[in-house]
Formats: sequence, structure tokens, C-alpha cells
Amino acid sequence: MGRRQVIDPRVRAEVIATYGNTCWLGLPGCTVVGEEDDHIVPHSHGGKATVANIRRACKHCNASRQDRVLYGYGARLHMIVCPPGCDAVALDYITEHSRSVDPVVAYSYLADAMGVAAHESRAERVAVGMAWSAAYRSFTTCAEPLDVWCVRSFPSSRRHPRMLDEWLALDYDIHVMDMDYAEAWDHAVTEDERVLVRRWYSLHLSQALVDARQAARRARLTALGLRSDAASVASRPEW
Repeated sequence: MGRRQVIDPRVRAEVIATYGNTCWLGLPGCTVVGEEDDHIVPHSHGGKATVANIRRACKHCNASRQDRVLYGYGARLHMIVCPPGCDAVALDYITEHSRSVDPVVAYSYLADAMGVAAHESRAERVAVGMAWSAAYRSFTTCAEPLDVWCVRSFPSSRRHPRMLDEWLALDYDIHVMDMDYAEAWDHAVTEDERVLVRRWYSLHLSQALVDARQAARRARLTALGLRSDAASVASRPEW
């Protein structure tokens, strides 16, 4: 582990005077009050201890974030949330909006690559899920300006039960596939798949809900000097 970077007290004072001492991240479990200095571009990625690159964070959020990058300050993550069994619909959307060189993290792609059949055993499902999580975690800390497309049914996991809130905090691009219930039901073949479809719709996820929360978050990031325009795709300020 690299040596912890020392922040000049004058830099800290200017950050607080300019942007306040409220935690800039607001991840699940946030305690609100800024207790530590957090690098927007992580120190491990070459981020400097400057006013432009430091914001105040609570201890919980600073530790929870680790080296995950804010959208536009490294990899740009596009999270596609779709009902269970509807990966094909999400992948069609990705094909329409992505470039051929963009990485895609999708359960169905990983299952094919691992030679896992359509009606796999529980052990095989777990293995594919672990592969998805490993790829996702790798891209969340990627310093390169890649556009990464991730397909997921439930925006939660055992390790990250409030994954959607984390995506919003880090300004990921989020798209909810608002499919008709009957259409999603038709994709479900087994009873287990139907249970998952019912569970997904019980969450009442919608693009409108995500957009409203994202607008508020992006306005906050703009006020913090971390977005150039609250209504458009994030762009990294020059410094």
C-alpha cells in the first residue's frame, strides 16, 4: 500500500471555504460531516492534493469508496437495469448506443464464455455471478477513459445491498428498461425465473425515478465543481 498523501492545511482550508465541510459522496451509511480529505481522482491514479482535486468526506464514505472513480474521471460506467431473463433486450440497447470496442459486462455473455448452459446448476450460477462481480469491480476503479456497459437485473448484492445508491453517488449513467410486465413474464421459463420477475417488479424501479434522483445528485456535483453541466454527461474539469 502506498504512503498516505499529506494534505497541506491551506489546501484543506480553501476546500472547506469554497465547497463546505459536508461529505461530498453521500454513499449509503454516510455520516454527512466531512472528517477527511478525499481525492476526486484517486491518489493511486496520480490525483494531486490540490483544491481542484480534494473534497471533504466522512470517514465511512472515504473508506467505502476506496479507489472507485467518479463518472468522467476514469472509466464511464453505463448501468443497464432490466428484468430477469431480459438480457437480450438490454444488449440490443447497448448495441444501439455503444461502440464496438466498448467493454460489456453481461451475465449471458459471461455464461457463454464459461460454457454454462441456459438452465445451469446453482453452483454454475454462482460462478457466473462471481465473474460478473469481479469484472464490475475492476472497471469501477479503472483510470482509463473507457465506456463500460454493465447489465444487471437487481441493483443490489450481498456485499452492496444499496448498489443503486452507490451508482447515483458516483454519477454512473443508469438506464432502467421499463418493460411491460407481461413481456418480461413471457421471457421467464422456469418457476424460479418467474419468482425473480415478480421480485423485480415489486421494487417499482423506473427511469423516471432514477432521473429525478440523478438530477438532484448532478446538481450537487455541479455545485461542488465536479460537473461542468448538471443536465448533461459529466465532463472532467481541467486543472
